[in-house]
Amino acid sequence: MPRTDRFLQRIGAVFLPEADVVELAGDPAPSPEDLAAGPGLPVPAPGGPGPGLPGGAAGPGGPFRPFPPVRFCRTSLKQGCYTLSLVPLGTSIFGTRYRGTLRVEQVANGIRFSGDLYRHRLLDVILPDPQPPVLGQPQLLGERGAPSDVAADTGGTIPIYSRRSYHSYLRGTGAQLISFVPVGSPCTFSLDVEEFVYNQPVTGFSGSFNPTPTRSLRFVLAQTLPDLFVGAAFDGTTNLGVVSMRWISSNFRRAQLQINTLQGAVTPPADVGGTTMASIFGAIGWELTVTDTGTIQLPAALSGVDINACWDRGDLHTLMTSVPGYKPADLDSVWRVHLVAVPAGLFQPPDLCSRGVMFDAGLTDPNAVPREGSATFSHDGYPFNEVLDGAGGSHYDAAADQQQRNVPRAFLRSATHEVGHAFNQIHQGFEGGIDNSIMTPTPSVARVLGASGVFPDQINLAFNDQVTKHLRHLPDPAVRPGVMEFFGSAIAAPEPADVAWLEMLELSVASSADRVALGEPITLSWTLTNRGPAAVPAPAELDVESLIARVSVTDATGKITFMRPAAVKSCPRIVLVPLDPGAAVTGSATVFWGADGFAFETPGRHVVEVIVLWELAGVPVAVSGDHDVFVSFPTSDADNEVAALLLDPDVGKAVAAGNAAPFERAVERIRRAAETAEEHPANEALRELGLRQ
Repeated sequence: MPRTDRFLQRIGAVFLPEADVVELAGDPAPSPEDLAAGPGLPVPAPGGPGPGLPGGAAGPGGPFRPFPPVRFCRTSLKQGCYTLSLVPLGTSIFGTRYRGTLRVEQVANGIRFSGDLYRHRLLDVILPDPQPPVLGQPQLLGERGAPSDVAADTGGTIPIYSRRSYHSYLRGTGAQLISFVPVGSPCTFSLDVEEFVYNQPVTGFSGSFNPTPTRSLRFVLAQTLPDLFVGAAFDGTTNLGVVSMRWISSNFRRAQLQINTLQGAVTPPADVGGTTMASIFGAIGWELTVTDTGTIQLPAALSGVDINACWDRGDLHTLMTSVPGYKPADLDSVWRVHLVAVPAGLFQPPDLCSRGVMFDAGLTDPNAVPREGSATFSHDGYPFNEVLDGAGGSHYDAAADQQQRNVPRAFLRSATHEVGHAFNQIHQGFEGGIDNSIMTPTPSVARVLGASGVFPDQINLAFNDQVTKHLRHLPDPAVRPGVMEFFGSAIAAPEPADVAWLEMLELSVASSADRVALGEPITLSWTLTNRGPAAVPAPAELDVESLIARVSVTDATGKITFMRPAAVKSCPRIVLVPLDPGAAVTGSATVFWGADGFAFETPGRHVVEVIVLWELAGVPVAVSGDHDVFVSFPTSDADNEVAALLLDPDVGKAVAAGNAAPFERAVERIRRAAETAEEHPANEALRELGLRQ
């Protein structure tokens, strides 16, 4: 039986905290006893009446005691976006405060809410009054403006803060919107959240969240003005400081989309029966401003590109950087994605261009600013004989053998699909199954409609509930452009208990070398063979870029390094074919460096494992195999120097790309390593990979 320990590490699962539905509690709260004399709230004597008990009633554990008259309070929170402020107690004028947004969604039987906090200093924002308000002692707006550090009144505009100042995500876990308070006191309510602090990287912005919360907080607030709530933040019974929130918009988030069309291509339709990209995003509570800045010429740097063939992703990035107004530094103040339309008309198999692509990820992102852009292919289309989810034939109906430019509804859907990838959304086959929604790939939508519907007339131009939840409540770094990398199905990784291991299939793993030197890459290959008596649907390709095959390395200390591909495909074509008894399918990859680090950084035994993971009828299935690789101890100064030169991220990127030319630092370090020890095994391996003469 395959081992399941640390399974999520071995398959490279990416953890993203996300809020879920919170049922509203029916009993009044917050409890003064629990809050240990929170600001502005009276605390009854021990044994006295608890919250929710009218004056004169006997509290649990004690006799009758006088108690001030109380009144019933029910707080109603508007749906949409709130500005949020948190000021720790004792914060000086030079100290760090936190500001951000809180999103509240009304759902059946409760609410779903989440927030994001960014660091800032008071000197960064000039505020007139240095005294923060206190719960029970509201401070009203006056001629001098807002009280110090109160959640900002932005006039209905959802604020956007710098990527480097991002601090943490708040996942709503509980809400108490009913309370009994003494007559004359403000109505109070509480929100419980788990805080996940973001691990900012040393360079760039693509960090990570730990799978367990940093701490749990309770916000106890009272309304001081229409749409403004002020109170205190607690960690258990410890008062952390002043918290405030202000409703500013019925939308949850805002972003911009800039569309440019290469001369010779056709722009996606702006309106199909009253539906636009802006209205599609508007339906899920996003304020998306769409700007079409017109036709662009092919830049001189791409003069040799055939615009009517499938495009290289690096060329699409070059094209994006040539459009008017392109400026990645703006991503600290605006969530902007680019959509470029190009012809790419070779849509007959095997030359499918796949109708579009989110190209700005991994090694195809020269400026390391992820998810800035997507492309849509106006002259690609819907070939009658395209393979649809493993089945031949077409469900494209009247659109069969048509180009996208001639099928407006399908063209708008496909272009919006690629924009969805730019906001880090993945194919719905990885999240509970295909359906007739925008983030399901076009062939799968056609398959769904082939069972009960007509393509393209009955295409649903909308995101489904799962994607809607993600776009409303995933952390800012996960969805805003220019922060976290595109992780593909690693975000929707299955739990080990949900995986069925197919024992009738065997996965054998082999290496180009079983003993390697520090700094030496290897070529790893794997073969999936059916040892059973009947055919089994299996992937036709076992590549790492689609995350069908997942490679990890466990060193002698037990440390696991997932070989995360340098460029995860945003639109992988995963085709299942019958794998007959005795038949096999193979895959391979260079193993040296991945986005999570190097495979072999220390001497000793390393277990290189391959897990092939896919779905059958909605059930995740897997097969695994492994191979031992021994890393030699350095025995000379030359060994040490070669290792120091080659175990460098730029060299790793060159090896992953199969081309050192775009990485000047890598070219220089590979040259110096060769001069140090020409016959060193690492230098020989680089020569075989074509990375040096």
